[in-house]
Amino acid sequence: MAVTMTRVGHPSESLMYSSDRNAGHPPASGRVMDHVRYLLGVFAFMVYAPGLLFWFVIHPWARWWRKLGPPRTYLIACSMLAALGVLVFQVRGPLLGRDLGTNWTLIGVSLLFCGTFAWLGLRYARHMSHLSLAMRMGVPELSCAEGRQALVRDGIYRVVRHPVYLTAAVAGIAFALVVNYLGVYILFVSAFPALYVITVLEEHELIERFGEEYRRYQREVPRLIPRWQKTS
Repeated sequence: MAVTMTRVGHPSESLMYSSDRNAGHPPASGRVMDHVRYLLGVFAFMVYAPGLLFWFVIHPWARWWRKLGPPRTYLIACSMLAALGVLVFQVRGPLLGRDLGTNWTLIGVSLLFCGTFAWLGLRYARHMSHLSLAMRMGVPELSCAEGRQALVRDGIYRVVRHPVYLTAAVAGIAFALVVNYLGVYILFVSAFPALYVITVLEEHELIERFGEEYRRYQREVPRLIPRWQKTS
């Protein structure tokens, strides 16, 4: 007589699996999207968070960094932040927190966010062709070049004063909806006040550089939230 034996999983295995998911480890199901979300979550803590910290390091001491010049400034600051990213990687599990699972509805909302901003980017791209990558990375702010630099007010800068930070905030929302880890939501919610403080620090420096011209720009154009009713 043949005896068929069926292995019944031990309850502790289920608990361990649940614990792994809540600790931020990739799930054992092998589903591709779950692993993609996990990797994106780790990326957020290793890159996005240090990227915010970068501007907190630069803006308050811009005059000192300017004496060093852009190459040495970026070498020092980026080396420090790379080291921080390595440390963050060691505690990625607790930082990611609970895995809320793959949610295709949230992913669809995220794609809608991305599509809207891609459309806006294409709409204003023709007005921003003069903005080089160096300018967008803040190189002029760290340069001791002679002569007065021009204040950029055209294109998207007619809508908000800090489009790059606004994009970073909205992209963070879209990113968090895809990743759907509790810790990533906390990270990107925390990014909103952090980005606001960064704009305040940056504008202190811009007032020093451009004076009344920048104060007038502040009065005419909102910081981060567009005035959609304005059609000029």
